[in-house]
Amino acid sequence: MENFTPRVIENREFVGLEEEDIQRLNRDEALKFQRNPNISKTMASLEAELGQNGHWEEHWLTVDASGRRVYAKIYYGDERALAITSDGRIIRELSYPLGNH
Repeated sequence: MENFTPRVIENREFVGLEEEDIQRLNRDEALKFQRNPNISKTMASLEAELGQNGHWEEHWLTVDASGRRVYAKIYYGDERALAITSDGRIIRELSYPLGNH
């Protein structure tokens, strides 16, 4: 069984990476999303919840005060966004005023 658990990177490790290392990590983590057979259902559920007129982005998001990060897909709706990891967990809700994204 394939492991879809997102890699957690310490802030001190992340800031020391070269651009090509970050791009390699991006590819490795993006593959976890592509290979997870349940991720499309999770993404469709978020789109239904936040509205079909939103869009997806991918970012390294901090998950705690120490700056640890995970690679996440973020669906931006009209006034709120939800971020998921490659294992399908919602890790953060983002709110912003209408028109600011």
